Amino acid sequence: MRPGPSTPAAPRNEIFGSPTALSVAWQVLGSSATLGSAMWVSWRMGLPAQGEFGFAKSWFDAGAAMAALGLPQGLLHLQYRLKVPTSALLQWLARTLLGLAVAAVIAAGAMLILQNRIVAAVLVSLPFAVGHLLARSMLLVQRGVVVFGIITALPSVLVLAGVVAYGMLGHATDFDVLLLVAAALSGSVSVGMAWHSAGRPRPDPWSRQELWQISLQSWLQGALGALLVAGLLSTVKWAGRGGSELGAASLGLHLYQLFAVAAGYMAPLLFDRLAKQDRPALGNWPPLAVRAAVVMLLLALAGIAVSVVEPAWSAWLLPMSLMLPAGVAAIAARIGGTVLLARSAYTELSFQAAWRLALAMALTAIALQWLAAAAAVALAMLVVELVTWWRAAALGRVAAA
Repeated sequence: MRPGPSTPAAPRNEIFGSPTALSVAWQVLGSSATLGSAMWVSWRMGLPAQGEFGFAKSWFDAGAAMAALGLPQGLLHLQYRLKVPTSALLQWLARTLLGLAVAAVIAAGAMLILQNRIVAAVLVSLPFAVGHLLARSMLLVQRGVVVFGIITALPSVLVLAGVVAYGMLGHATDFDVLLLVAAALSGSVSVGMAWHSAGRPRPDPWSRQELWQISLQSWLQGALGALLVAGLLSTVKWAGRGGSELGAASLGLHLYQLFAVAAGYMAPLLFDRLAKQDRPALGNWPPLAVRAAVVMLLLALAGIAVSVVEPAWSAWLLPMSLMLPAGVAAIAARIGGTVLLARSAYTELSFQAAWRLALAMALTAIALQWLAAAAAVALAMLVVELVTWWRAAALGRVAAA
């Protein structure tokens, strides 16, 4: 069958060739920009400002994931599997974003009356943030993986530019405004590009039921995963550990997210190999992965030692060092989750996402009775990731038996 207008012309090159490497490079740039924003705010404005920035950003990210309802994944299914042309989705996209915008503005107005400015800003950002996520799915099909990578990195790069400008100008820490502007710009650019790439909207029947069936399967896992960081920082804040402690915990979680992102880059390649097996299972871990894990753990010990010897560095170095072991465990847990995904264990993965969130918040609240916020969060995440890894491995052995 000849590829239609919504099908990549050269799928093999898109998956295995240099375009994929370039796309991953752009996405790595976005991840680096996120960490760079946190480091810049910590260095230029102090850990209390980093706490406020990290707390606000976590809820902007969580709000977008919850409001998207898994629709980006559903759109990919429609375009790749059912060959629905992107131009047929444009009118639906416009109506969806318009309806979301009306609801968001009304809700944001109510939050402003209640003097909850951050929630109001998150609500106003949702049409732009959701539009960005939906447009990415369309651009992946229409323009390929390189444009997808650029658009993926755009919000993080805009946030980094904003916090650098804030720091250079000595601006007050109105991070909610900055994050709202970054969401508006990235959403407008991505939706505009998707609309232009798709051409003129045209009627073409497609199944809304199919869209929602696929979308809602992935939504619960994505929403619960996005709530993890926001929930942990909220737990720290509700425990009365604001200021520098909240900033240190936020800084450590930024490093943790880098490991999660790295696992996300590996997951599609691993899934491609596992999905071809009758009974997907992993063999021994590659020696390179084992060596990398050992290096990370040694770096964690070195960072803790340097923090003790040089207390002036401990404010930012200690929380990041404490989070390294949790990050290593996170990669192992995500690999185990990819094996379960290859076995179509969707219910188990949703169950895991729910108890991971509940367990992480509960352990953090308990650990805060004795530990500093950064150490409490790092310990909670280490336990959660180790338990997740153990459960995935145990299920793998049962399924393989």
